[in-house]
Amino acid sequence: MPVPSHMRPFAADSPLATPDGSPSAAHHATTPLLMPLRPPRLPRRARTARAALALTLAAGLATAATPARAENPVVPPAAPTAPLLLAPPSPDLPGLPTTALELAQVPVASPAFTRAADRYERAHRAHAEAQAGRTEADHGVSGLHARVAELEATRVSAEARVQGLRTRLVVVESSIQQLAVESFVAGGATERVHEALASETPAISDVDRRDVLGALSMDVLLTERAAYRARIDEATTRAATAVADLAALRQALTEVDASRQVAVDREVGAAGTVATDRVAYEESRVLATVEGVEFPLVALDAYYRAAGLISDVNPGCGVRWWALAGISKVEGRHGTYGGTTLQANGDTSRRIIGIQLNGTNETAMIGDSDGGVLDGDAAFDRAVGPMQFIPQTWSRFQADGNEDGTRSPFNLYDATMAAAQYLCTSSAGLDGDAGLRNAYFSYNHSLPYVDSVLGYARLYERTIPVPDPSD
Repeated sequence: MPVPSHMRPFAADSPLATPDGSPSAAHHATTPLLMPLRPPRLPRRARTARAALALTLAAGLATAATPARAENPVVPPAAPTAPLLLAPPSPDLPGLPTTALELAQVPVASPAFTRAADRYERAHRAHAEAQAGRTEADHGVSGLHARVAELEATRVSAEARVQGLRTRLVVVESSIQQLAVESFVAGGATERVHEALASETPAISDVDRRDVLGALSMDVLLTERAAYRARIDEATTRAATAVADLAALRQALTEVDASRQVAVDREVGAAGTVATDRVAYEESRVLATVEGVEFPLVALDAYYRAAGLISDVNPGCGVRWWALAGISKVEGRHGTYGGTTLQANGDTSRRIIGIQLNGTNETAMIGDSDGGVLDGDAAFDRAVGPMQFIPQTWSRFQADGNEDGTRSPFNLYDATMAAAQYLCTSSAGLDGDAGLRNAYFSYNHSLPYVDSVLGYARLYERTIPVPDPSD
């Protein structure tokens, strides 16, 4: 049967107790840094299908609560300056953490993020310079190829013209020879023609007329031959010049091609570096602390994603990301209690496990329900993970919040999605204080707990202005 909330296993002065009793040691940097654009989250249809599958595992109201003394809300620092946005990466870039696009302008800070951002900016500039060099080389190669094509066309045209002119010249030469032979055979025709033309009453016979026309034809042919020879010389010179220029251009093209290959190799190398540094940058970003609060961006993404998934399948529930963040703060310090840290995929660096539910320390006696698979205890159950689910409650509300194919209470995405499902079965109207109080009280039958969680929730809402994922 469900564990009564007042029987949960944690001391009243801490949100939970680890086996070694180590205190929380969360520490966050505050250096403002650059921000990237991120790929959008999954289409609504895909998110709806996955969330619906997770919701089918909820078999009714179950009590999964942890008593905790109310903590004083932290005072948010001054509003951060707007971050500089970097260009979005290729969606095929392997290893790139994916956070919601709506969180792209949320400023974060940490020393590791500062270093990663500096490395990425240097790599990005080097890549841009390499691209510019390769582009310049491309333009040079393209220009030379265009000039080669132009000269090749000139050469072909000139050589074709020479061939055509020479063919015509042969015809003219043949006509000249024929007329010369005919003039020689006729003999004296020129003198007779001149006399006839000089007479006041010229009488030109048909033979003389043919002689006159023949002489005129010879003049035309001689003029035409001279013109063809001049044109042949001009076209031959143009073709020879084109051939010489082509040789020089092809030599230049060989040299430019070689320099272009160097530019291409430099760009390829820079692209590999910028891709590696981009992944490191993004991973350090999701692990950096959101400015104004005490949790990293990966935690914000877990809360934001869970609220979006729930809104698709149960819009009447109304739970918001900040309402889930309030629970996470009080239950497990956003997955960082006792020095534990969050990884880029939402896993905790080590398992957060509470004390035995053995009837002592104001806890109920809850015998083992999972064979020690989750809590490592085969004798008694223990609350597990950043949202502190006892194994039997987790088995009813377990979820795959980051859609990686696994469901783990030690992953903040999965645990937050399970907590969202639990809250939605406990109360309605979770976008208002009344509904939230009822849901929080179901999570832990303690009014100080409810006040503390709601206080943190509203603080986060005011501090981090992001769009509602249900919109």
